[in-house]
Amino acid sequence: MSIFLRILLFLAFLAPARGDIRVADDLGREVHLPAPATRILTLAPHATEMLLAVGAEKNLIAVAQFAGYPHSIDAVPRINTLGSLDREYLLATHPDLVIAWASGNRQADLQWLKRSGIPVFMSEPGTLADIAATLVKLGRLTGHPEAGKSAAKHFIAGLDQACPSNPSAGKVPAYYEIWANPPMTIGGRHWLNEVLERAGLHNVFANVPRLILTLNPESLMAKDIQVIVTSQPSAPRPVHGARIYLASSELGRPGPRLVEGLEALCRQM
Repeated sequence: MSIFLRILLFLAFLAPARGDIRVADDLGREVHLPAPATRILTLAPHATEMLLAVGAEKNLIAVAQFAGYPHSIDAVPRINTLGSLDREYLLATHPDLVIAWASGNRQADLQWLKRSGIPVFMSEPGTLADIAATLVKLGRLTGHPEAGKSAAKHFIAGLDQACPSNPSAGKVPAYYEIWANPPMTIGGRHWLNEVLERAGLHNVFANVPRLILTLNPESLMAKDIQVIVTSQPSAPRPVHGARIYLASSELGRPGPRLVEGLEALCRQM
């Protein structure tokens, strides 16, 4: 039995989302709600997409600014999360749940949120299984437990079907480029390593026990890199002869649309 199915079976035995609700977020913190959340604010696009996947669209009162949302939430106010959080506006919306991004939002804002008394779910998935588990948890927190389980199963099935034929799974040395200059990539603690493996690629910096790292050009030149996965295909880089695969925006977000990004990556092979 896969780790994904074991997680879903465990979560399926949890109490339905009625009355008192307690779940652990990605940092292991308990999130306690006296009832399902009805006024939810998100601070990351992937969190918004997760809530849409579990059927909580009508629960959204404000979402992180992003251009790729469906038109069905055009009327939902946007929050700029690139700079300092507008704390006065956030408090004025009276949310009963905030979904934050532990490594993507400003630490000062996250510390303020923890002190605010507003229930906060910290999203920081370390694995693809964590993403599936969060869909189940958000389903419970929003009063859509069955939709949460269904979204998690759909996510797992989509991952399994995204790259149906890949005889060299996990064999091809690859470099995942977050930024070209200075060179920035993922280390071994990032969930994208699992995505690359499913596409038949292996991160050449997977032995570095970090989420994200900045490199010098010599470090790149010293590696046997056969594939570069990047959202900047025309950017100059010190690696020559490697095949360039385009990373879609969906590939970089730890949410349900990650499946679309993996499918797009595998179609290029």
